[in-house]
Amino acid sequence: MSRFFLLLAGLLALSGCGGGRPIVWQEAGVDLVWPPPPEPPRISYLRSLSGPADFQGENKTGRAFRWLLGDDGQDWPLLAPYAVAPDDGGLLWVADSGARMLYRFDLLRGRVDYIQESNGVRLVTPSGVAVDSPGRRVFVADADLAKILVFDLEGQLLEQWAPPEGFRRPAGLALDGSRRLYAADVMAGQIFVFGPDGNVVGRRGSRVSSDGLFRRPVSIAIGPRDELLVNESMGFQVEVQDARGELLGTIGRLGDGPGMFARPRGLAVSREGHVFVTDAAFDNVQVFDLAGRLLLHFGSAGSGPGQFNLPAGLALDREGRLFVADSYNHRIQVFQFTPDGKR
Repeated sequence: MSRFFLLLAGLLALSGCGGGRPIVWQEAGVDLVWPPPPEPPRISYLRSLSGPADFQGENKTGRAFRWLLGDDGQDWPLLAPYAVAPDDGGLLWVADSGARMLYRFDLLRGRVDYIQESNGVRLVTPSGVAVDSPGRRVFVADADLAKILVFDLEGQLLEQWAPPEGFRRPAGLALDGSRRLYAADVMAGQIFVFGPDGNVVGRRGSRVSSDGLFRRPVSIAIGPRDELLVNESMGFQVEVQDARGELLGTIGRLGDGPGMFARPRGLAVSREGHVFVTDAAFDNVQVFDLAGRLLLHFGSAGSGPGQFNLPAGLALDREGRLFVADSYNHRIQVFQFTPDGKR
C-alpha cells in the first residue's frame, strides 16, 4: 500500500471521521452556459476542484494529518494537473505531472487522497490515466519512467506494463468496450493495445501520414462504437479510425479560427459521439461531431469560472459531467454536457 494511504487509514481511525462532506456540484452564485441565451444551453459550468480544501476545513483529521507528515499547514492542492479520469464509483483520478502525484478525489465521501510512491516505485511524470471500473484497476502512464503503472483502487501498485521494445514516451490512455487498454507513445508515433493481462495484442498507426506514424499523439479516446480517436499535437488534427483500424476521417486543422487547432491537448468522446478537444493556445474547449463538424466552443484565457490557463486532459462521466484539467490554474473545472439542450 502506498505511504500516503497507510497514513490515511491511521488518521481515520484516530479521528473517527470518514472525510468531509459529499461534493456539491453547483457552485453558488455562478450561472454560466454555452451557447448563451436565447440558444438552448449545451454546456453549463458546475464548479472547480483544487484539493482537500474543497471538502473539509481545519478539523481533527486535517490537523493530525499535518502533524504526522511534519507538514506545517500544507494541504497538497493540485499543482499542474494534466490528465483526469472518473470511474463508476464516485472517484475522480487526476494525474498531476507538476506535483508528481496521482490524486484520488472521493466525490461521494468528500475527501482527497494522494499516491506518490507505492511498492518502491515513485511517480515522476504521470501523463495519462484511465480507470477499469469492472476490474477495479487504475492505469497511469508515466512519461519519464516509460511505463504504465497499474494500481488497485486503494493505491497499491500491482504491475508495470510496457511493450517488448519499451515505450519512448507514453502519454494518453483509453479503454475500449472489451477492456483493452490503448496507450499513445508520443515519440514513437503509434498506439499500443494491451489485453487485460498486460500483453500487447495490437498496434495502431496513422492512416493519413505516408510513413504510418502519428505526429506526436498526446491523447486518445474511444468512441461509442469503439472508434479510436488520436489527438496529434504536431499534426494539428484528430484522426478517427473505426474499430478495425480503417480511416473514418479527421477533425480540425492548423489555424487560429473556430474548428482549428494550434496546441491541441486533451480529447474525450461522449456516448452520443460528441468530440471534445482542449487547445492550450486558445485556452478553450471545442466540440465536434465524429464527422468533424464544429458544434460549439467555449472558454477563454483567464482564471475565472469557464476560463482556462493551458488546459490539458479532459474526460466525461456517465452522468454527462465534463472534467477539464486546467493545468496552470491548478484545478479541475467541471461542466455539465447536455446533448439535447435541456437543463
